[in-house]
Amino acid sequence: MANKKKDTGYKVALSGARGILKTLIYICGLVIILFLGKTAYTFGYDVFSQRPVAESETKGGDVTVVVKDGTSTYGVGKLLQEKGLITTGPRVFWVQARTSDYYGKLEEGTYILNTHQTVDEMLKILSKEDTDGQPSEKDEKKDKDGREDAGSTPETEVEGAREGGE
Repeated sequence: MANKKKDTGYKVALSGARGILKTLIYICGLVIILFLGKTAYTFGYDVFSQRPVAESETKGGDVTVVVKDGTSTYGVGKLLQEKGLITTGPRVFWVQARTSDYYGKLEEGTYILNTHQTVDEMLKILSKEDTDGQPSEKDEKKDKDGREDAGSTPETEVEGAREGGE
């Protein structure tokens, strides 16, 4: 009879431990699902919100950006982040460019962008569909040949690095 009580107590304890373990696994799964959902929501919000860095046009500043031939979309995003034109990062910029009408249309050149512009406005300029206020190709050629400065200083000019991938 003593064996029977011992086996019964052991089974009850084992059953309780299994229940607690199942509950902990469910809680961990729920936490992982919530974390992934929050991350996906934040990423999607960053992609579609199109918030400029500067709060108002008066607080925005012009930044000269040089995009070299062969720079990937991700590389352009990295360049814009380094210059303070975007805060969300190159991955978000890549998705924004990929879902825009300007994907695959980004061209090399020297551009003047403003911290108050949205990513769509910058993409329009970088694809040369909006050339108002941008340096002309003649100015860029003069600058490359070294004959005449195109109006940018070395402190404000950053050249795009070649990056792998699209």
